[in-house]
Amino acid sequence: MAQQDGMRLGTRLRWQGGTYRVVALQGAEVQLGCLDTQGHDARALVAAVTGADDYRVLGEDGQEQDAVTVADTSSLSLLSEAELAAVRGWERHLQEIDEGVPPGSAEGTQPRPGYDPDRFTVRQRIAAKAAELKALGFTSSSVSTIERRRRVYRAHGVFGLVRDVVGSPWGRTDERVVNLLLEEVQAGQAESDGYGTRLYERLQAAVERNHPDEHEQLMISRATFYRLLKRLGVPVESLRWPTQRRMDTANGASPPYTPTWALRLGEQVQIDSTGLDILAVGDDGRPVQVELTAAIDVASRSIIGAMIVPKVPGRGPRGRRLGGRTTRSFDAVLMLAHALAPMPGRPGWSPSALAERSEMPYADLVACDPRMAGAAARPVIRPRMVVVDHGKIFNSEHFDDVCRMLGINVRPARTRTATDKAVIESTFGAIKKRFSQHVTGYTGSDLARRGKHVAEGPLWSLNELQDLLDEWIALDWQQTPHDGLRSPFLPGITISPNRMYATLVAAEGHVPLPLTPHENRKLLPFKRLKVTDEGVTIDNRTYNSEDLQEYRNRHSQIPGQGMRWQIRYSPYAPRFVWLYDHTIDDWVEAEFIHQRLISDAWTQWTWDQATLRIVEDGGRKEDQRRITREVSALRERARRGPGPQAKRVPQLFTGPALDLNVEVPDPYEGIPDPDPATVVRAPSLALDAEHVLNVGGTAPPPAPVVPEQSRPPAPAVPGRDDDTSQEDEQTSWARPPGRNALSLHGGAADIFTYGYDQPAAEHMPDDPASHSNASKDAEDGETL
Repeated sequence: MAQQDGMRLGTRLRWQGGTYRVVALQGAEVQLGCLDTQGHDARALVAAVTGADDYRVLGEDGQEQDAVTVADTSSLSLLSEAELAAVRGWERHLQEIDEGVPPGSAEGTQPRPGYDPDRFTVRQRIAAKAAELKALGFTSSSVSTIERRRRVYRAHGVFGLVRDVVGSPWGRTDERVVNLLLEEVQAGQAESDGYGTRLYERLQAAVERNHPDEHEQLMISRATFYRLLKRLGVPVESLRWPTQRRMDTANGASPPYTPTWALRLGEQVQIDSTGLDILAVGDDGRPVQVELTAAIDVASRSIIGAMIVPKVPGRGPRGRRLGGRTTRSFDAVLMLAHALAPMPGRPGWSPSALAERSEMPYADLVACDPRMAGAAARPVIRPRMVVVDHGKIFNSEHFDDVCRMLGINVRPARTRTATDKAVIESTFGAIKKRFSQHVTGYTGSDLARRGKHVAEGPLWSLNELQDLLDEWIALDWQQTPHDGLRSPFLPGITISPNRMYATLVAAEGHVPLPLTPHENRKLLPFKRLKVTDEGVTIDNRTYNSEDLQEYRNRHSQIPGQGMRWQIRYSPYAPRFVWLYDHTIDDWVEAEFIHQRLISDAWTQWTWDQATLRIVEDGGRKEDQRRITREVSALRERARRGPGPQAKRVPQLFTGPALDLNVEVPDPYEGIPDPDPATVVRAPSLALDAEHVLNVGGTAPPPAPVVPEQSRPPAPAVPGRDDDTSQEDEQTSWARPPGRNALSLHGGAADIFTYGYDQPAAEHMPDDPASHSNASKDAEDGETL
């Protein structure tokens, strides 16, 4: 017992506030010599000493050592034959140093020369052993090595030699280097992927930073570094894994693994969102990705709520993006509201999807909640506690307020620890396997797994996809045996969520929580606004009514709010808003002032899309009338469906622009600048404009050609002198023969190609066709 507690002759220990050394052991008693200057020796029972609260075994340096109570033999069973032989060999050598003879020697065996404890000191015996081992070819046989292993053997026995002789799990690397390496691996989990060389360089910097004096002795080689990673269970290829995978692996559950369980309905409800890997037709008639937000009851594995929303990225700078759409806090609140009410069966559903055809206690449920008549086979479970992650939609003030109003406790899961809500994560995987891949428009989990031309095929609308999911939940999920559910009467049989619900609701009963329209409005998001002459403005939309004007410039009677009243609105039905009068617990309704310009239902997302189009066209977000007309145009475009794709002519690919420093020659180089004084004026046209552009009248028949000698002189024109007559006579060459007026349909050659010395007959051949064409041109000139 004394040896098991580390108490041997010469052992230093702390007891009763003093420091002692064991000087004698006799039966159940121990003689202790006090090492303190003002202490006294003591004699006590071994059990009294080892059983004291402050009993500690001390080393020669006065530091506390772990007392070995039960020897661990598991390390020996893991050794190879060579390693076990080395450990046992060192044990024989160390015992010979302490006792003079090797273990297992016959009675009366004399010590070998140099090992007799009565004649040689411990240091001399260690020196003799070092010389002997060196002669035998031992590489680690120095005096310091033997002294260290002797201390380990005396403190921990043969099992302490395993680590010193065989080596630690990470080899001969200093433990401080191992700890620094693990810290660097932990710090790089959230960073971009990299190679092992980067981690090795960071380890070098960490060792030099933390141990500058021992950097050269502690730092390991590159080959040892990679072997150390393998021994630590850090595969080199894991450094190149996607960041999400590395973080999920690092934050995974630690064994032993325990399943999440609950004994009552609604005791724990897990809520989360995920992409559904399906394309659907959005409100604008274009394909959009969709996102699923669901809630599952842990006790019965029932999906009590599921909601599909489009997932569209917005455009614009961060903080001022427009047109985006994804799951928001109101969607999670709306899903909770649907979970508290029965899901009605819809026309076209399979009769097996109704509650009256399922394993649910339909008659009892209808008796306590008449809304269950004709409902789908999905139970109504009131959550007592919801487990959510750290997403923005679940950390919002609106979601917390609604849960507090409904009496629901919210428990956030640990950061990046999916095991805290493993049930909903597993459910998402089952939905994608059993539902998503069978729906047209399925895209796969990523682009590498997406089929070709998915968006060009037939797609479901958002409402149709939601209807399909609701029917699948009632028909397949709720009525299929679940591996995590066992019958309380026959544990070997798996049961469906509806059967488990029927079992649990029979034990605790069902109390419905019907929400009236008056109470449902309290679930809507709200803003505190002041009522003015124009009403109230929410998201650049103005609402007004006669009843709302009664609260104009009226104090809300709420400290700190002044004249600001609580205005509730629905993003899915923004046509109306409601002012809540807390003084009388009543609602005042107001309608969008430009609603008459929209002939169809619309949503907040449609308004954002229209606003984005107007802003991109140079308009203003405050132009409500123009945005309203754009909303109406979007709804009309969505009803028509996507139009034919216009053909686009691709631009030529010219590659990246390069600065080649090519000098462009000047085409006017060497030509002097013109001098205005030397520019010769062009001669004016020797014909009046009225004669050039005169298109009136028809051409007379061509006159016979008369020789110039026998041609009579031109008659004098009244009001014109002789010089003018002479000028007309000289310029008569400009008129083509056979024409009295020029047609605009003629060419320039008909006007300017007849020279002074060329007779007209040479340019106009005497051809009947030519005369007819000339007449035709004249007629065209009249009708021009």
